Amino acid sequence: MGRILESIALASLALAAGCGREIPDMPDGRGAIVVTVTDTSGFFPGSVLGEPFSVDSAHVSLESRTHIFTTTAMTSGDGIAAFERLPSGNYSVFVRREVSVGPNRKVFTGVADVALQGDEEKSDTILVSTVSVSNLMINEILFGGSCAATFYFYDQFVELYNASADTLYLDGIILTRNRGYDPEKYPDPETIDYVTGIYAFQFPGTPVTGRQYPIIPGQFLVIAADAVNHRQWCSNAVDLSHADWETFNALGNDYDNPSVPNLMNAIPGRTIDYLISLGHNGAVIATGEEYTIDETNCMRIPISDVIDGVEWSPNPSLRKEITVRVDAGFAGIGVVKYSGQSTERREPGMDTNNSTFDFVTIAHATPGFFHAQRERVSLWR
Repeated sequence: MGRILESIALASLALAAGCGREIPDMPDGRGAIVVTVTDTSGFFPGSVLGEPFSVDSAHVSLESRTHIFTTTAMTSGDGIAAFERLPSGNYSVFVRREVSVGPNRKVFTGVADVALQGDEEKSDTILVSTVSVSNLMINEILFGGSCAATFYFYDQFVELYNASADTLYLDGIILTRNRGYDPEKYPDPETIDYVTGIYAFQFPGTPVTGRQYPIIPGQFLVIAADAVNHRQWCSNAVDLSHADWETFNALGNDYDNPSVPNLMNAIPGRTIDYLISLGHNGAVIATGEEYTIDETNCMRIPISDVIDGVEWSPNPSLRKEITVRVDAGFAGIGVVKYSGQSTERREPGMDTNNSTFDFVTIAHATPGFFHAQRERVSLWR
């Protein structure tokens, strides 16, 4: 997806901060973050190419990475948004300014990270450019369950998105649920050159060279754990009866919708369907070109074959399970278990390899379309 280059100039002032990883109902510190949004593309009236230009009416989102807190503001005429009474901690800043709609919509985006610590007075200027990856990526994950009364979570799905200008092919691509990291049993993910899938399901076809299963530019593609209308059992769940694909394990007592094509279990002897953790976990899509099965009957995939990976956790302070070389942050921050909340990219096609920046928590899942769209405009059947 093409994007206009944008810069953010960000300065922060921190005074007498407090709570670290507590969960305040509202900010209770005395720190402040002041964000100045600037553009250097020359797009806006009165701006000059290569020179910083203050951008007004930009939406600025501030999210804590050390305690659960989110707030938003809009930049003034001079491009400034200020956040006050903030406790000590690490914060992610995301800026969004949509300037046109329709097929050729243009959205200015930018991200930054800033820390507030103690009584230190700190002033930083950070220039951040938008990042767009023209490739296949994970766009949305519903992992947390949809019905507390019956503990219903079987409507889990993973949505893919083609952010490139070309038709891509899914032949042989593998979708994993990654193994959790246990420091007493497994190596630190930063010391190895592979990711480990406890479950792995594979598209049919020949990896890399196959051309049977296309995904066209801008297409959202939904992979359901079970392609059924889950609202039959939970009114807050998702109807996945029209999913594009579903995972199927012929070795287990797994449901199979005959009208939806299957990703097949790729780990010998594994009898479980594609079920992902309702809390902390990760998923990876990989080329399927190379992998091994280890002594614990898990799949090891070289990092060089990973196309995209997303790690999720409602709690932003947990230990990473996926190497930062694949994903440096967490999607799903703040997701409440069994609430039906989902996590989706802020902008389709935007990937900084840090899910804290790239994903937002949304109230209800949107399989087959983007949460900011009022109407379904995808190829969802």
